Amino acid sequence: MGMELDILGYEKGGYNQESFIAKLDAYNTLITAMQNGLPNDKAKAELELIHQQPMFREKGGFFGKVGFSVKDADAYIADLEKGIAKAFK
Repeated sequence: MGMELDILGYEKGGYNQESFIAKLDAYNTLITAMQNGLPNDKAKAELELIHQQPMFREKGGFFGKVGFSVKDADAYIADLEKGIAKAFK
């Protein structure tokens, strides 16, 4: 599963790109482990840890930095988690 980050918008005060990509890398590592036979109970535990991994936001305001759109990034992760959850059924 490749990361298509060009679908994400940008906004001042959005998610820090490094922390967002680190979280996506963790999801991709989990998906690869599941494809290689990681037991469901361990995969579910790892999924919960990844879900709790924080994504930091850039400073907003006049001198703020631009990051990934919070709305777009949250939707992207929700879709990713939905796909992973289907693998448990």
